[in-house]
Amino acid sequence: MPESKEQIQQEAYVQGQQMKQWHDQQQRVLTQEALAILAADFAQISLFKSNQQVSGAATHERAGVCIRAFLEGYGSGLA
Repeated sequence: MPESKEQIQQEAYVQGQQMKQWHDQQQRVLTQEALAILAADFAQISLFKSNQQVSGAATHERAGVCIRAFLEGYGSGLA
């Protein structure tokens, strides 16, 4: 069954929170550029793991949703 946008968002948000928590524990600080690259890498890996066959446009849309949710989770400040 294909993942919904909501499922993608939720997973990416949680992963962003977890990454922020890990960075805080390791006392690591990322630049905005490094954070953008990390979010894009996460989206690429997430989409690669998916066994779905989606069109190019749908893939780009899913990647955008994933990146935004990851960044929101990372910036949420929850530890």
